[in-house]
Amino acid sequence: MRHCSRGVLLDWFVGRTQRLRSMQKQSKFSTRGVLCMLLLAGLLLAALCASWAYRQLRASLPTLDGVVALAELDEEVSVTRDEVGMVTLSANSRPAVARAMGFVHAQERFFQMDLMRRQAAGELSALFGGMALAADKGVRIHQLRTRARAIVAGLASDESEILLAYVAGVNEGLHRLASKPFEYWVLRAEPVDWTAEDTILTAYSMYLVLQPSTAEKKLTRLNVKERVPGSLYAFVRGKGSEWDAPLWGEPLLPPAIPEASSLGNWSAKLELPLKIRERPDPPLPGSNSWAVSGDLSDNGAAILQNDMHLKLRVPNIWFRIQIRYGEDEQLRKRYAHRVTGVSLPGVPLVVAGSNGKIAWGYTNSYGDFSDVIVLEQESPGSYLTAHGEVPLETVYETIDVKGEPAQRVAIEKTIWGPVAQRGADGRKFVLKWLAHDVTQAVNLGILGLERTENVVEAIGVAKKARLPSQNILLVDSGGNLAWTIIGAIPKRVGCDGDEPVSFADGSCSWQGYLAADEYPLLMNPADGRLWTANNRVASGEMLRRIGNAGYDLGARAKQIRDALFARDSFAEGDFLAIALDDRGLLLERWKAHLEQLLADEGDTQDDVAKALLVQLRSEKELRAHRDSVAYRVVRAYRYLLRDTLFMAWLAAAYEVQPDLQIGSLSNQWEGVLWEVIQKKPAHLLPAPFASWREFEREVLKTSLHSLGIDSQERLAQATWGARNRAAIQHPLSQFIPPLGRFLDAPIEAIDGDVNMPRVAGPSFGSSERMVVSPGHEERAIFSYAGGGKAGTRFRPITWPAMKHG
Repeated sequence: MRHCSRGVLLDWFVGRTQRLRSMQKQSKFSTRGVLCMLLLAGLLLAALCASWAYRQLRASLPTLDGVVALAELDEEVSVTRDEVGMVTLSANSRPAVARAMGFVHAQERFFQMDLMRRQAAGELSALFGGMALAADKGVRIHQLRTRARAIVAGLASDESEILLAYVAGVNEGLHRLASKPFEYWVLRAEPVDWTAEDTILTAYSMYLVLQPSTAEKKLTRLNVKERVPGSLYAFVRGKGSEWDAPLWGEPLLPPAIPEASSLGNWSAKLELPLKIRERPDPPLPGSNSWAVSGDLSDNGAAILQNDMHLKLRVPNIWFRIQIRYGEDEQLRKRYAHRVTGVSLPGVPLVVAGSNGKIAWGYTNSYGDFSDVIVLEQESPGSYLTAHGEVPLETVYETIDVKGEPAQRVAIEKTIWGPVAQRGADGRKFVLKWLAHDVTQAVNLGILGLERTENVVEAIGVAKKARLPSQNILLVDSGGNLAWTIIGAIPKRVGCDGDEPVSFADGSCSWQGYLAADEYPLLMNPADGRLWTANNRVASGEMLRRIGNAGYDLGARAKQIRDALFARDSFAEGDFLAIALDDRGLLLERWKAHLEQLLADEGDTQDDVAKALLVQLRSEKELRAHRDSVAYRVVRAYRYLLRDTLFMAWLAAAYEVQPDLQIGSLSNQWEGVLWEVIQKKPAHLLPAPFASWREFEREVLKTSLHSLGIDSQERLAQATWGARNRAAIQHPLSQFIPPLGRFLDAPIEAIDGDVNMPRVAGPSFGSSERMVVSPGHEERAIFSYAGGGKAGTRFRPITWPAMKHG
C-alpha cells in the first residue's frame, strides 16, 4: 500500500480544486456564450420574421398613387380619394367605371368579397376547415352557385357587359397586389380568382341575411299550433299592437285574451327557480328610412334618411364610393352621371345613394317570400302533386374541407324546392323560396337608378329590378317622394303562407309574380311624409299581397313618425337628430309599472328594492344611454316576464323545441304581454304562484339576480353601458382570438337599443347612415360603422365628395 503524507494530500486537493474551478469558469463562460448566441439568433430570427411580415403587409396594401395600365381598357379612368378616404371613379363609359370599381374593391376588400361568395355557395369549409362544415351543409341545399351560373347566362346584354368588366377589374386588382391579402397568410391559403357567378353569389349572400333561408320560423308555428289550445295559439300569434305605425291603415290591435272555457284541460306551469334564457333573441336585420317632401324642406328638394341595420364587422359591409361617367352634350359637361353612395364589394353597383336628381334607400320589408310545404307522401321515394305522384329527385353536392376529406351531401329536391327539414314524426318539409327562381332572384336592374331624373322614372326602375325584396324610399330634387317594394313579389293563391301548408292538391300555389301595376305604391302623400322601419307598412289587400314574414314591432316607426309630425320644416341636421333619438318610449309604461310594483311593497322592501325605486324615480326620462341604470333594469324585467310567461303557456312546445324563439311566432308580443299584465287573468297565471303580484315579485327578484344586483353598490354599477358594449370584430379574430387585439374595433359602451331610432347593439346596428337632399349633396351627412372610435360611436361626418358640379 502506498502512503501519502498530509502535505502531499493537501497539495493534491488544492490542485484539484483549482482545476475544477477553472473548468467551472470555462463551463460557465461556454454556457453563457451559447445562451447569448441563442438569444441573438432568436432576436435576429424574430426581426427577420417581423420584417418579412411587415413587407408582406405593406405589399398587400392597395395602390394609391401613380398610373396603372390595365389590359383591354381602352380609355383613361381616374381614381381619387378624398381626405376621409372615399373613392371617386371617373371615366367616359359605365363599363370602364365597373372595371375600375372591381380593381379598387379587390385591392381593398378581396377577403371580404371571398367570404361573402363562399358563405352563399356553402364553401367556407375549404378556407376554415371543419368548423364551418355545419354552416356549409345548411346552405348547400339551396345550390346557389348553380343558380348564380344560370342567372349570369340570362342577364341582359348591357348588364352582362358591366358585370364582365367588373370581374376583369377584380382579378386585375387582386393580381396587382404585390402580396396576397394578409388573411390568406394567416389561414395558409391562396385567393381564388373572381368569376361572374361570384358577383351573383355576393347578392345571394344578402338574401341569406334579409330573408329566412330555413323552415325554422314556420315550423315553430306548426309546433306550437299542434300542442296548445287553438285560442291560446291565436293569442300568442298576435298580428299587431297600439305601437303599429303603418303608412296607411289603422293599428292592428292584439287579439282578445282567450276565455278559460276555451282552454280545456290546459294549464300554465313553471318550475322554480325561474330560468334565465341563455339564448337571447337574434336582432332583426333591417333598417330605418324616412323622407319629407320639398314643401317641408328648407331648400325645396325632398330629403331622405336611411340607415341599414346589419351585423357590424371589420371592415364594414359597405364601401363608400362616387362614380362619374358619360357626357352631357346639351350642357357640354363631361360627366352626365354622378352617383355617390355605398357599394357592396363584389357587386358593380351603387346600392344606395344619390345621383344629384334622385336619392334612394332601403329597409327590409319582411314580406313573405317563401313557403314551407308539408310533403304528402304515399311512398318514401315520391310525393303527391296536383298532377299526380312524382318521384323525389336526389342530387349530390361535394363540400371541400380544409385538412379533411371532402364531404358528400345528398339533397332531396321537389318541383317546389329542396327538402329543408325532417320532423321527428318522419314528415318532410320543403322550402319554396323566391331566391330559388333564377328568373326573379337577382339582376343588375338598379343600375337604372343611376340615370333616372325623377321619382316617377325611379319607380319604373324599381319595379323591374331584382334583389331581396325591400321597402325602397325615393326622393327627388323636385320635392317628390315615394314608397314601393323593389324586387319580385310572389302571387300566392289559396293560402296566406303564415304556416306550413300542403301543395299536393293544387289549392295552394304560386301563380307567377305581381305585375308592375299590381305593386303597392304610395307617392306624394298629402302630409308630405313617409317612414319605414321594418314595421307593417301596408294594410288590407296590399298587406295580403306582400305577406307577413315577421315584421317588427312598430315602436321604432312610431317614434320616427311622431318626430316627423312634430314640426313642419326640416334640414339635414334635423333628420340626424331623429336618427340619434335613444329615448326608451316603449319602456316608459313598464318603468311606471315597475315603480308601482315596488311602491306597493311599502316597508316590506329590502334595501336593494328601496334603492331601485329611488333610482327609477330619479331618471325622469328613460333613455338607452350608457349611464342609465333604470333602462337596463326595466328592459331585463320586461324580457324575463315575457320569457317566463311564454315558457309556461307553451310548455308542451318547448319540450319538443327547447330553443324556441318567441319572435318566430310573432314580433308583436308586446301587445300580448301588456294586455295580460294589465288585466291579470287568473287562468293564465302560471302555477305555483297564488297571485300575479307574487309572480311579478319573483320575476323582478330573478331579474336583479341575473344582473348581479345584490347591493346598492352593485345596483349603481348595473348601467346599460356595462352591457351594451361594442364588439365589432374582424372575421379572423372569431377563429383566432389573439388577433382581435390588432384587428377589431375598440370595445366601448354605446348608446341605443333595438326599439328606438338609434338602433345599436354590441355587433349589430347602423352599418351606414346617410341624410341627403338631391341637388344639395354638399350638405349631406354620412356615418360609417365598423372600424375605429368614429365607427363605434357612429360619429356623423359631412360628405363633401357628394358635391355635383
